[in-house]
Amino acid sequence: MSRHPVGLLTPAFIAAVLFAFCLALALLASPRNADSFVLVGGVGALFFGYRTVAEVHQVWKQFTDQLEARKALRRSIPLTRINIRKDDIR
Repeated sequence: MSRHPVGLLTPAFIAAVLFAFCLALALLASPRNADSFVLVGGVGALFFGYRTVAEVHQVWKQFTDQLEARKALRRSIPLTRINIRKDDIR
């Protein structure tokens, strides 16, 4: 458990950012009659939208399990100091 569970969602986040970029490209190119950019943006938005959903669907169960494990670990750690007798320090 050295890695944080949010790292599992990194590919989905990158795909979501690329989806937003492609969608913005298509929407901004549409009124300017730049049909090739509309096509590239639309196809890119469809692809990266699909990849976002697929990535999240693939790792969601593992992500929630790791979050629950971290939550249980935090709850199990005592909040008191460990008292060591002075004789044991030497």
